[in-house]
Amino acid sequence: MKNIKLIILILFLSNCGYSSIYNNQKTQNYKINVIEKNGDNEMNNLIENEIRLYSNKDALNIYELKINSIYEKKILTKDSSGVVTDYNLSVKSIFTINFKNIIKIVELEESINVKKKSDNYELNIYEKNIKRNFASSIREKLILKIKNINDN
Repeated sequence: MKNIKLIILILFLSNCGYSSIYNNQKTQNYKINVIEKNGDNEMNNLIENEIRLYSNKDALNIYELKINSIYEKKILTKDSSGVVTDYNLSVKSIFTINFKNIIKIVELEESINVKKKSDNYELNIYEKNIKRNFASSIREKLILKIKNINDN
């Protein structure tokens, strides 16, 4: 009886029809060339790597992209002894998109509040993961903006 329930559950979950709205973005007919990067190099490189995943090298629609990213780590609170307890990590990326001599400027932001870890090494790893997540989220939003340019 347990085996039958397990098989039914597996069949149901594998055929439930879920697919990410970004799943088919790679099959789109566009190529994105990053021609200039300014600001925070690490953030720009993460975003550029994310964009490459969704760029079709053989596409006819070619977008030229300039990236300017500002990454900030702000102190939010300190304890009574003056030790930092909370940070705000944020990134603001400004994209200049050129498509068939139509220029569009897009600003995207991400932000999160973080509690300080007792171990600085652990905090650095956590911050790098947050930066990767920021880059992924910004890429998803940017792809949707680019898709809207193409649809207009």
